[in-house]
Amino acid sequence: MATINKKLFSHLNVEDSDPVWEKFAKVEFSKKNRFPDHKAYLVEDGLVRKFYLNTTSDIDTEISAEFYFPGDIFTVEKNSDALYEAINSGLAWEITLDEVKDIFAVNPHCRFVQNYYLSRKLNAAMKREMLLLKNTPQDLYEYLLKNKPHYIQNIPLKYLASYIGITPISLSRIRKRVF
Repeated sequence: MATINKKLFSHLNVEDSDPVWEKFAKVEFSKKNRFPDHKAYLVEDGLVRKFYLNTTSDIDTEISAEFYFPGDIFTVEKNSDALYEAINSGLAWEITLDEVKDIFAVNPHCRFVQNYYLSRKLNAAMKREMLLLKNTPQDLYEYLLKNKPHYIQNIPLKYLASYIGITPISLSRIRKRVF
């Protein structure tokens, strides 16, 4: 039986012996895999993106919103406009959101994990919003180079361009100027 790499998720401050770990089911995923809703996922290996479809007349445009790397957590809500798709093959651990609610009711320590997770997500969202509002696309690319080089190294350029809010051609021009 495979077990979760608890060391990778040590930032959650959940004891190795906590029975919550046993609630998670192993999910191996392949590239382009879509993740079902009403579940929480711990990414152990691989890369997952959160994106939205912007449908205008005949064209569907994908707008990348977030990326999840090993050690990250993400939840897929019911009836959400967001889609979650694997960028490459990997391994995650899933639990239903109903099970998560049950765990919170029984284990008060898990509320700490929830608060930690929510505060991290809120801070990241606020920071991203300020970066998008205050900076040019080139500034954003340079910020990623300096502060999140794993984004540049692992995310395909078409998704990175969407994340910055520009076309892949514009990103190519920025990369040419920066290098």
